[in-house]
Amino acid sequence: MSKRKITFIHTSPAALDPVKNFYAEAAPELEATNLLDDGLLRLLVAMNYDVVEDRLSEMVKAARDSYEADLIMITCSSVTQAMVEKLSGACSVPILKIDEPMAREAVKAGGRVGVAVTFEPTIEPTSKLLRDTAARSRAEIEIVTEVMPDAYDALLAGDFHTHDALLLEGIGRLVDQNVNAVVLAQVSMARIMKQLNGKFQVPVLTSLHTSLSAVREMLGADM
Repeated sequence: MSKRKITFIHTSPAALDPVKNFYAEAAPELEATNLLDDGLLRLLVAMNYDVVEDRLSEMVKAARDSYEADLIMITCSSVTQAMVEKLSGACSVPILKIDEPMAREAVKAGGRVGVAVTFEPTIEPTSKLLRDTAARSRAEIEIVTEVMPDAYDALLAGDFHTHDALLLEGIGRLVDQNVNAVVLAQVSMARIMKQLNGKFQVPVLTSLHTSLSAVREMLGADM
């Protein structure tokens, strides 16, 4: 049986290796292609959304036509769900925002949802995604945010030890605020999952694991 094809669209080099490595190990049945334009992060910070949407549209077209993707995943949490829905409306191939399945899991946990963020522009789209997901489920949630920009700076500098230590401290602060679950707002943060080892008494959710379940469901039972 030929492999199903998935194309990942990245806006940060920090997301590339976590996604590539996780899917290579957890889903060898998929043939993956990775497209990266790290200039999009600067455009998102500057709120040049029209330019971002145009560039993403070009990348989606390449994924569909050049790489024959069966499914396209956008791995950037700072890309809004509204933008993904607009891109989906113009594409015959299903498009998944990587953190959408994670948001559903967080809402199921109920009550207070902690959001750990290291790249500040991610706060609003992640919070909106959680609020919209809760509204569709007719659930009520309260969002508690912990922002750690120094951790992101350390990650980009290759100082993984400092990144991980700061992130774990931030998750601890969220847990201390009696949250029911913690959401890791960026895929680059998933690298700390192996360090948890039951460290916290609430679920810590990463978009990598939850997205794979959604991918298999969307591609069908022949996966």
